[in-house]
Amino acid sequence: MVKESAPVHDTTSLPQISASSDPALKMKTETEPNKAAHDTTIAIDNDHLSLGQADSRYATDSSWAAYRVYIAILFSEALLFGISLSFGVFQDYYSNQVSLPNHQLASWIGVLSSGIPYLGTPFITYLCEAISIKPHYYIILGWALTVIGLLSSAFCHDVKPLIATQGLLYGIGVLLVEMPSLIIMNTWFVKRRGLFFGLLCGVLDLFGVARGFLASSMLNKHGLRITLLTMAAIAFVIPGICLFFIRERPVYGTAQTTTEDSHVSAPSTQQGVATELPPANRYYQRPTFYLFLIANLLQALAFYLPFIYLPSYTTILGYSTSKGAMVLAVANIAQIVGEISFGRLSDKFSVHMLATISATVACGSTFILWSLADSLAYVIAFAFVFGAFASGFIALWPRMGTMFAERDANMIYSFLSCGRGLGVIVSGPISSSLLKVGRSRGNDSTPAQTFKALIVFVGSCMAAGAFITCIGWVSSIHKSLKKSRGKVEDV
Repeated sequence: MVKESAPVHDTTSLPQISASSDPALKMKTETEPNKAAHDTTIAIDNDHLSLGQADSRYATDSSWAAYRVYIAILFSEALLFGISLSFGVFQDYYSNQVSLPNHQLASWIGVLSSGIPYLGTPFITYLCEAISIKPHYYIILGWALTVIGLLSSAFCHDVKPLIATQGLLYGIGVLLVEMPSLIIMNTWFVKRRGLFFGLLCGVLDLFGVARGFLASSMLNKHGLRITLLTMAAIAFVIPGICLFFIRERPVYGTAQTTTEDSHVSAPSTQQGVATELPPANRYYQRPTFYLFLIANLLQALAFYLPFIYLPSYTTILGYSTSKGAMVLAVANIAQIVGEISFGRLSDKFSVHMLATISATVACGSTFILWSLADSLAYVIAFAFVFGAFASGFIALWPRMGTMFAERDANMIYSFLSCGRGLGVIVSGPISSSLLKVGRSRGNDSTPAQTFKALIVFVGSCMAAGAFITCIGWVSSIHKSLKKSRGKVEDV
């Protein structure tokens, strides 16, 4: 049996009802899409409002969240890194006051504790950027290693185990704290990155000086074990609390791409930060990068030598050791002023120009003031001028990185830091050899003659650095003029 199919109605014969023939239907069809669009707009606006509120709470450069992270980084680095900055006090204690076994190797403690945080920065930067482990986890590990290194050092009775604990273990810990902290800081500070980095350098130097006085007093009164246990307790408590606040800046979806975030990914070339998309050529394919590396290495070879030898130079002139300490204090204060000032200027002016000024004035002060210094006034003048201008070079590192692209800024900084570490290590034996040349002339030579070879070396390194940075400066001006002419022709 075949089932009958349902009747098919001919719809063509029925009257067609359209929106144009029915006013009520027309109103409904026009209203519903508008209502849907309106509801969508409200939803988007609400999303943008919530994201905007979150963005204001976590805004770069000016939010309380950024300042909170910065303060935590400031105290954690100052209290951990300050110990290695004051190692000269410990070296004198190991060599001259208690004469520990193998005390002639004590300098290796300082080389490792100060050198590893510089030399290891490219490796730790690569780990932070290539492996999906957040930087603050490295900081926690580094903090633990520094505390363990200081604790174990308190129970050493020979310089050799101190090299492994206060030198190697502590140095690795500081490396794991310092570079990841700077990577996190860069996510929070963009427009004023140079200023806040300069402030960080200045505070580190200030804490280093204060830690030197504290260590000297405690070593004389309480001995090595109590001093190191106290340092370990300070490193455990205050930086340990700071760890809870050191976090990367959060990003909220696509709506988070605000003006500030676009500035992060593309900083202005005029201020050391690019306004365009990252260039096709990476930093290692551009000559400017290598100019910075060479100038930085030359500057590192010479920078610390006046700070090391000015107290001895003052004593040879016939002044007391307290006057020598005063000269060193003037140089340290000038260093703090220079780092903060050059850091702030790097946010506004050409890095090439500032680097050239830094090296040129440092060179001039060496050849003019130090080579002619036959009185305390000349020595103090040289200490202040050299300290203020030569120290400004390190404050330019962040902006040297952002000149290429934000994605490369941390790695460029790490290569500059590594170069500084190499320069500092190599400058030690070079300076010793240069002083032997001056002292070979006998006791009748003047202080300027005794230190002549060293003074010429410092001034020449600064002069060569100034020449190289000037090449980069002229090249950048030429490129800017060529680019502006191209734009005029296009118009």
